[in-house]
Amino acid sequence: MDERDVRRGDVQELSDFELIVYETVAEIDKEQGAADFETIGALVEAPDEDLWAALGHLVSINHLHSTSKGYVLGPHDWAP
Repeated sequence: MDERDVRRGDVQELSDFELIVYETVAEIDKEQGAADFETIGALVEAPDEDLWAALGHLVSINHLHSTSKGYVLGPHDWAP
């Protein structure tokens, strides 16, 4: 199945913290890099359990994808 066929969660479903995590990954991804957990954690400065929960939710609603190198943006309809 093409990733464009998978429904992406509504941005209004995101908490303020999830938006911060998403924007952090987006900043790293726009340079064509994956954001690893340690880098995100250092930039966001939050407890690991909060970060894992936010990343898990963002992946589950298709805003982020988890890869072997870290997290990258899921499908989006805005230009880089």
